[in-house]
Amino acid sequence: MNHLSEQEKTTFNSILSDLIAIPSVKGEPSDGAPYGVQPKAALSYFLKRASEDGFIAENIGDKAGYVQWGTKGPLLAVLGHLDVVPEGSDWKTEAFTLTSDGPYFCGRGVVDDKGPVVSSYMALLRFKKNHPDPDYRVRLIVGTDEEHGSSCMERYCETEELPDIGFTPDAEFPCIFAEKGIYQMHFEADPDGRFTLHGGNAANMVPPYCECIDLKESKGISTKGVQAHASHPALGINAIDLMLDKMDPALLSGSPLLLLMKKYFSGSSETPFSSFFGSDISGAMTTNVGIVDISTDHARLHVDIRFPVTISGKEVRKKLEEAADEFGVKVVDDSVQPPLFKDKESRQISVLTEIYSNYRELFPYSEDEKEKRAAAISEKAAPIAIGGGTYARTMPNIVAFGPQLPWEKDQCHQANERIIKESLYLLVPMYEEALEKLGDIITGK
Repeated sequence: MNHLSEQEKTTFNSILSDLIAIPSVKGEPSDGAPYGVQPKAALSYFLKRASEDGFIAENIGDKAGYVQWGTKGPLLAVLGHLDVVPEGSDWKTEAFTLTSDGPYFCGRGVVDDKGPVVSSYMALLRFKKNHPDPDYRVRLIVGTDEEHGSSCMERYCETEELPDIGFTPDAEFPCIFAEKGIYQMHFEADPDGRFTLHGGNAANMVPPYCECIDLKESKGISTKGVQAHASHPALGINAIDLMLDKMDPALLSGSPLLLLMKKYFSGSSETPFSSFFGSDISGAMTTNVGIVDISTDHARLHVDIRFPVTISGKEVRKKLEEAADEFGVKVVDDSVQPPLFKDKESRQISVLTEIYSNYRELFPYSEDEKEKRAAAISEKAAPIAIGGGTYARTMPNIVAFGPQLPWEKDQCHQANERIIKESLYLLVPMYEEALEKLGDIITGK
């Protein structure tokens, strides 16, 4: 294993700092910027940098792009994303400034997913140096709409070559063999007119703040939760959920939308709705009310559901419609990403799991992670299932591989997102090895 040189670290830090400084949250579409100007800015920066470093760099409809080394043979791909979720509240530092806090990098995207993208890019730089004329191509594909359904990869797949093998550094270690299905549902109802209520800004985030204003009394109340990723709602505290317990019961009783939430989606772990379905090898269903938007002229609720791999989206939809009908609520929009399931014994997953196993004891850790780390390392590394959704489900032959370690607290979508610097640096030789060993598979070695 070859650790990063000081010059490589300087390059790494510079690229990551530039990317974090771009607040690439999805915005209003405009000419040449289908997801808003900031995601486009992040894509443009990355492709320009890669071109200057001697790579083939292609823009795919201003939605995605790729950086490639090699001109012949089968195709290996690494998939990452440059868009991020909104910063939310309660940051101790500037969310869109790469900040050094002792051993940590802090900033929106250092974990999800700009940091791992830079690690992958640095691995590709090394691969380029060590393999001036490889017998297979390596392509780093970057998208800018992962957080809102991955339509960027749909666009890529319309016109571009699909990879023979690859991985996405946007999940957890050791390696992911199954991803739960994702169902996002938008409900609407007639507004009560007596109050407004607003909370959350993304369906796939546990909302950290909610505010209710009683229009007749001209007074408002607020609740403060803890932000987290919707795939792990129990790690957060849902401020909308708290509001249901705090607001005037008379106002609550007049809102079909909130009554629907109260009965079926209240709770951070198992909710009444998730209890309709059992668990399987991928775990139990989770639900998250990510957005509530009630004004005098509309009332909307956005729910994010992660369902086990043995359940179909149609089954989830049927139960959602039954729940909505009970309260006279309308289902106005929905999107579903089917579950992903891979063979745990495949050579691809076995190789990646072995690479992780060989590196895991080298990763730094904090004192409060010591006990959990020791327990994780004492066990044989094995592929796992997750509730999160990655680019692995957007095209064949891709699995998720890192960067979160088994003993680490989930940082995705949370305030003060952070990662140990040396962990990001260690991903570089690790991912470089993955490029070489996966290359052996597709070239028949």
